[in-house]
Amino acid sequence: MFEESMAPFKNMVDIQAQMLERLTKQQIECTQACFQATMQQAMQLQNVKSPADLANLQMEYTKKLEEMMNSANEQNIKAMKEAHDAIQKLSLGALDKE
Repeated sequence: MFEESMAPFKNMVDIQAQMLERLTKQQIECTQACFQATMQQAMQLQNVKSPADLANLQMEYTKKLEEMMNSANEQNIKAMKEAHDAIQKLSLGALDKE
């Protein structure tokens, strides 16, 4: 009976753990992509011949980072919303059993 009463709590912990795993994976991927973009930026600096080239290169780099951050943000929000919805469904299911 104790295990049965603890099942919703265990499920909630599992949902939260899965969410944190997704968030961690997404953050690692984002960090790697930012690092790669920075390395690419550094390599492209060798080809700069004018201040205008440098400004264009910097704008492209900044735009690329902004797109990566926006994508990571969207993925993080999606993961948290899915976890929220799953926990809410679990909570409502537990209340219906009472």
